[in-house]
Amino acid sequence: MDEQRRAEVLWAYSITHERILERLVKKERISQERADAILDMLIDTMNEKEIEKHCRSKVCKKEIESFLHLVIDSEDFVSLTDLARTENNENPSYVIQSWLRSRNTIEFLRLWEKENNPDFNEDGYNHLVRQINLPSFTLTAKKWITQTNAIGLISKQGNNGGTLAHPDIAFDFQVWMSPEKRYEVVNKVLREIRLDKNRELMEKSN
Repeated sequence: MDEQRRAEVLWAYSITHERILERLVKKERISQERADAILDMLIDTMNEKEIEKHCRSKVCKKEIESFLHLVIDSEDFVSLTDLARTENNENPSYVIQSWLRSRNTIEFLRLWEKENNPDFNEDGYNHLVRQINLPSFTLTAKKWITQTNAIGLISKQGNNGGTLAHPDIAFDFQVWMSPEKRYEVVNKVLREIRLDKNRELMEKSN
């Protein structure tokens, strides 16, 4: 097994088991300490043959696909609240507010709105930017929508409420939450750039 393949299967194996253990902890079936011990034991005792076999299974493929490609091919608005529950099941809105507090996030949202929303309120955006460094600054999806007339986020109230986002924006949120996802995106982009450069060099040499 080459190093790249080894890294891929180890990553897939660990992500799958970590997600299962996280769910057991959230359901209070086991403690976090017990979950950490189980994961350490799995890593210590695993061998490449078992990992490869597991990573070819339908269960593993479904887990990895749900983790990596949850919003890429979607055309419908995606629940950021559901995504945030993987980080904080008790208070997913806190995760969303942390994402919205970032200057990079609201600049990304502004760029998306300017491209897709002719009624975007730039003055409302500028007002929010002037407040962002204040210690008391808190930005919710509802406040963003109200002040900027944004269409990329939807805020629903009630028992079945939550924050929904256009797939482009939901993908940014997913990358922000997951270092693994960010790493995968960077690798894929760089790989495509290198492939394009190699094609150009080959065409020029011919």
